[in-house]
Amino acid sequence: MDLQTLDFDRYQRFAFTAELMDQLGGEGLRVLDVGSLDNRLAGFLPRHRVVPWEGEISRAKGGLPFDDRAMDVVVALDVLEHVAPGERGFFLAELSRVSDTACVIGFPIAAAAEAERFVLGITGSAWLAEHQEHGLPQPREVEAILSRLGLEFTRHPNACLPSWTAMMLLMYGVRDRDLRGDISAFFNRHFYRLENREPAYRYIYLCRRRGAGA
Repeated sequence: MDLQTLDFDRYQRFAFTAELMDQLGGEGLRVLDVGSLDNRLAGFLPRHRVVPWEGEISRAKGGLPFDDRAMDVVVALDVLEHVAPGERGFFLAELSRVSDTACVIGFPIAAAAEAERFVLGITGSAWLAEHQEHGLPQPREVEAILSRLGLEFTRHPNACLPSWTAMMLLMYGVRDRDLRGDISAFFNRHFYRLENREPAYRYIYLCRRRGAGA
């Protein structure tokens, strides 16, 4: 599959995650993709070993079924907003526990809630409806949890909110799968590099253990 034909919203977060992974260096890293639907992230990380995992992480259901530091990197993209607010601290702690080198965590931020409600009202998206159920995470609250876990992090804007809103509405009106792929490919090829800026729909964090260095 031509990666650029992937839906623009997924391409943006996967491509940027690959760029962050490049900062870690090395090859053959064990990467756990938490919340993976179809393991498409692996296509963006051909030099590493991506393990897809989909399941619920909560105090009631339990944490990740992996030993401490079993993975070099743990990635969770657009998953945190589907976690109930009271469980988000446990969720992030599990990502940190299983990772040895770094975590990459991305989520739509609370400042995007109005745009999401507008898009939801027109499209009826089931995914966005669940965002409304739990509420979009506040970056300052997530950052406080990361700090308590002993993680140092850098924050990166991903998906400029005006473009995200317009593209979500445009793609809703396009039913033909091939045409959707063509539109996404054009957007990804020509505009992806312009989209990692404020005002952002999503933030992506590269997190490392405090004192681990760059």
